[in-house]
Amino acid sequence: NDKPSSSNYLKIRGMDRGQLYAMKVLKKATLKVRDRVRSKMERDILAEVNHPFIVKLHYAFQTEGKLYLILDFLRGGDLFTRLSKEVMFTEEDVKFYLAELALALDHLHSLGIIYRDLKPENILLDEEGHIKITGQYI
Repeated sequence: NDKPSSSNYLKIRGMDRGQLYAMKVLKKATLKVRDRVRSKMERDILAEVNHPFIVKLHYAFQTEGKLYLILDFLRGGDLFTRLSKEVMFTEEDVKFYLAELALALDHLHSLGIIYRDLKPENILLDEEGHIKITGQYI
């Protein structure tokens, strides 16, 4: 991929209780106008949504050149990586993930939010194996 990334993630530790977070950093200079609007929408949506299977926004702030979103940090990686390591999930695993995914999507839909970025890379796992979705919403 030759194009410069407009965002990346850093693992940070909060000063309050030493909690770990993921910090999404967006460079304003590389964001198109459309992407700036989407980033603001993502922040607004994440601030409104509170669900156990959706990544939580803890803080958001900006500097002159960057936007920052402080999100849940999930130790379990993503579903894509897990699938690439295991090759195939058991039927029980599939049912478990689909049930949690259905609950997360139903919650978003009940708020009038459409999740438009469903792919294994955007389904994160916590240390207990539960999912949290992340990505783009409209």
